[in-house]
Amino acid sequence: AMGEQEVVKNITFLTSIINPLTMMMTSPQQQNELLTKRPSPTMPSMRLDVISQYKASDTSSGRSDDLLSADQSSKRSLLSNNDQSSVANSAYTGYSKQTAAPVLTSVASPVTGSSILSPSAVQSRRRKAKSAPPSGFKVKSNIPPLDFGSAGLIGRGAETSTLKACYDRLLMEDGRKELILVGGESGVGKSSVIRSMDSQISIEGLFVEGKFDMNTSNEPYSGVAKAFGVICRKIKEAGHETILDLRQNLRKELGDKPGLLVQLIPELQDILFAETSDDSSHESIDRVDEAEGGVDRLRFAFRMLARVFSSVFSPLILFLDDLQWADVSSLQVMEYLISDTENDNPLMIIGSYRSEEVDENSLLHIKMAALREKTDKFQFLMTELIIESFSVSAIEKVITTVLPSLRVDHIVGLAALCHKRTLGNPFFTIEFLKMLHFEGMLSFDKTTKTWTWNLSEIRKETMSTANVVVMLEQQLRKLPEQVQALLQCAAYLGSTFREPTIDLVWSVYGRRLVDTRMKPVASLLPLLVADNIFEKGEKEQYRWVHDKLQEAALSLSETRRETFQLDIGKTLYYGLTKEQVEEDLFTIVDLINNGNTLKRPEFATVNLRAAEKARGISAFQAASEYASEGISLLQENDWVENKSTALSLYTIGAESELVLGDVDAAERYREVVLSRPDLSTLEMLPLQIGKAKALGDVELRSKEALEYCLRLLKKLGCRLTWARPLALPQAVVGAIRTIKKAKAKSPSFYESMEVSNDTKQKYIGYLLSKAALNAYTAGDTAMYLLSAVKLVDITMEFGVNEFSATAFTFLGIMSVIVLQDYEAMERFVTIALGMLKKFRGLHAAESIFVGHQLGLFWVKPPEIGRGVAEKAILAGRREGDLVYTSWSIVQHVIYLPYITGCPIQAIVEGCPNILAEFEETKAGAHILCVKNYYQMLLNLSDPSCDNPSAHIGEIYTDTKEDHKGNLVHLADKLVAEGELVFWHEDYEVSAKRALMIGETHAKIGPAIYVNQIESFHRAVALYAAAIKTKKGKYKRAANKIRKRLGTLTQYDNTTIQYYYMFLTAEHLALNKNYKAAKMQYERAIEAVGKLGHLHHLGLLNERYSDFLLRELSLQKESRYRLEQAIGYYREWGAVHKV
Repeated sequence: AMGEQEVVKNITFLTSIINPLTMMMTSPQQQNELLTKRPSPTMPSMRLDVISQYKASDTSSGRSDDLLSADQSSKRSLLSNNDQSSVANSAYTGYSKQTAAPVLTSVASPVTGSSILSPSAVQSRRRKAKSAPPSGFKVKSNIPPLDFGSAGLIGRGAETSTLKACYDRLLMEDGRKELILVGGESGVGKSSVIRSMDSQISIEGLFVEGKFDMNTSNEPYSGVAKAFGVICRKIKEAGHETILDLRQNLRKELGDKPGLLVQLIPELQDILFAETSDDSSHESIDRVDEAEGGVDRLRFAFRMLARVFSSVFSPLILFLDDLQWADVSSLQVMEYLISDTENDNPLMIIGSYRSEEVDENSLLHIKMAALREKTDKFQFLMTELIIESFSVSAIEKVITTVLPSLRVDHIVGLAALCHKRTLGNPFFTIEFLKMLHFEGMLSFDKTTKTWTWNLSEIRKETMSTANVVVMLEQQLRKLPEQVQALLQCAAYLGSTFREPTIDLVWSVYGRRLVDTRMKPVASLLPLLVADNIFEKGEKEQYRWVHDKLQEAALSLSETRRETFQLDIGKTLYYGLTKEQVEEDLFTIVDLINNGNTLKRPEFATVNLRAAEKARGISAFQAASEYASEGISLLQENDWVENKSTALSLYTIGAESELVLGDVDAAERYREVVLSRPDLSTLEMLPLQIGKAKALGDVELRSKEALEYCLRLLKKLGCRLTWARPLALPQAVVGAIRTIKKAKAKSPSFYESMEVSNDTKQKYIGYLLSKAALNAYTAGDTAMYLLSAVKLVDITMEFGVNEFSATAFTFLGIMSVIVLQDYEAMERFVTIALGMLKKFRGLHAAESIFVGHQLGLFWVKPPEIGRGVAEKAILAGRREGDLVYTSWSIVQHVIYLPYITGCPIQAIVEGCPNILAEFEETKAGAHILCVKNYYQMLLNLSDPSCDNPSAHIGEIYTDTKEDHKGNLVHLADKLVAEGELVFWHEDYEVSAKRALMIGETHAKIGPAIYVNQIESFHRAVALYAAAIKTKKGKYKRAANKIRKRLGTLTQYDNTTIQYYYMFLTAEHLALNKNYKAAKMQYERAIEAVGKLGHLHHLGLLNERYSDFLLRELSLQKESRYRLEQAIGYYREWGAVHKV
């Protein structure tokens, strides 16, 4: 339908800009005609690998200037073709190096606007095209193409120097990480500046890139997963031995089933698992609440991955491109990695973002503000860099290099005009010059090999615009119909896509867009790659050379955009294999949702599938959004015909909102479900369990949560007590009965136990565990005992559930509390630990912590505790158990080192890190605990502390609100106060306090291991006061503690053994049995000397010195012992005690 002149004009454009496409689409006669008009082989080529060097010579003056030196041609260019395609170093990105330059991080929303050519110029050119005969039309391809590869990183010296300084600092700092956030408008060359780091990195290091996409901004972790996928591919190139080492290290930390990471990063599969990996030695237990702890599991998994990868590639630089499109989960992972204080390997994260798309309400702005506040606490450095548009002088340098001219005034004038027309935007400047080149406004002199132009004509024929998309769109509209159609299809698949995917869309949907016979995708893609529209990667992957091209292609669909998205989404969902759909699920569902403007209800199930996947990878924001969209598509009859879909959507919505902290939204979802009369108790339970979590875990209303759990248990036929006033005696009787019953079972009974498949009993077990936890925090001992006993009963009757190991550890504790039966305790804890070896899915961190901290440490040496705590921490982080991971960290960093007399300074140094971690995870009870002991340790060791006996200072200030309703904190507070009085005041003062406090700590937290040292120090103070004052009240209280500790000396706890030896020496001295006392003192000192407990080496020598001087008048020996005591106290770090 076109006129002849229009055909020739379009052929002209294709020849000069997209030549290979022209060759495919034109007739053989036209091809031959065009071939005769191609540039001479001696003219400069656009390809970077064959860049020719222009010489600008002035024949009249004999001057010859080399405008493109060898040094310049080797540089990567902000304005080069490298600025319009992907990263030049394809080894790191997985994409092949093309003739164009690295992708600029930019894409705005599609917009419309006028041509950069003035309206009169457009009309004039159309008239000329119609009037001129075809034979007389000059094909502009005889003008050499513009070579931007020679421009170098013009005008970016300061920015590249800043990045280089950060890199140098990264290599010098020990364990200090670098975060660099680079902002600027779309097209200013942020990516090119950042990718210049690639050439700086050492051979041992690695630079990788992950890009976020405007079309898939809802896809969780997309850019982060891409970056880690590149690292995995790089590792595979390193050889079999490297993979084996990494597999061993990663599985050691992540366990045998790191499925969460493999879902996000499929490339990890080959690294983590051998082909024949099959571990059938463990039975798996499905948890009632799989979402619980998901965020914490993911935090640990990503941090471990970064630690291992940054130990292999040092330094490791992660470039996250287009952060303005990153989802909230990806931004959180970025924070996880940069704030990991346990990663001592050099790690740099560089993020780029469009400054014009980030305002004070955006996710990225909020995250950046939060990160600025955390640099000191989490020991990373943060640099913010803004890249501005080009100045006129910078454009002059570009034109001087790319368009060598004999006239300087021409260059200055064109630079000023370019700056006016493009506002100095580098990408737009490139496209503006290309347009001038295509429209014939730039003339090339073959004789001088220089360029000329008419500024007046350019000024007349063009007008100012800041919208490069409009110009690109107009260029794309000149392409053949099939090419335009294919580009539209590809634009909706995101910045990257696979050939089978575009082939499916093209074959099914493309025929609706074109009238002629369709060309196969396999023949079109190579041409688009050759012409720098697409870029080919590994495994049939393609991506757009520049986001602006993708955006311009999106604009081609105009008002049909929603229809395009829905049809393409449906084509992919129903046309791809199940595995392919799963891989691209979020992209597909987003296409369907964006196009489903009529709210067609059949897509509710599609959103459920996406919500389930998002929840499975702990992307709860995305899960919430997909669930909400699915719920909006439900019809009333779905509660009958698709009940499972409707119920699942509401359940995921409530779970996700609860994790995100929106309790009200979660409650609204629950109310809808719970108001329906056609649902059974079991069908409603997932939503009701969510309410129990909200009351206890989020709102910290333990008493209400306990009562709610008891009501749910009653509905399930599990009633713990008939009369609350009789609950405590009932609990004691029940505990005794269950202990005897469990002791009577043979070892073979426990070894042959199987997993319970009874759904009702699983829910009962879950609710019993929540009831026990809330009862403990609410101080309801009776309900705590009843819940724990019932958990053991249902395990022995119905089989193992996820809380069975925990239940047996609690039964062991009850054996001590109720019957003082340490042998039974040891047996039950051993049974629990055996379950952990046999079954996956148990709450390992809780079982390990409780079993040792409250159980085995009474009968085992505390020196084994550090290793046990490390196991509990690792297990807890793997399973996302924030509570018991945190308690195990406190045990590892504070409790055990203090109990075993490690140097105070070493303990103090570990406190800030764990305090920062707990603040990050909002672990309120653990924060109070750490501050409590942190302040105690500072009072002991800080010479500037004016009143070390007072438990108050910069870290911790006691308020009633701190321990109101928090019995665990109250117990810790009593210990810290007592320790400071014990070490700094006269022993009589400490003894008076001991009588006043009594066994309060032990009653609040029965069986807690820190009770040992607290009881020992109370007894020491009481004996010292009894010896000094001869008062029987001190003696009686001290003897009571000594006798209780004496019952434990038959076991292997060497610490309790020397406690008892020393207290016996004090007892003998009080009873004037000096000879026996002297022997006992020396035995105790010898025993503690073998263990190396510095604080008690000081204490025992101090008290022995007092005995020698007071009772035996051995001044020389007493002085020696006192000097020994001072030396040990000084080594321990107790400056005020010294």
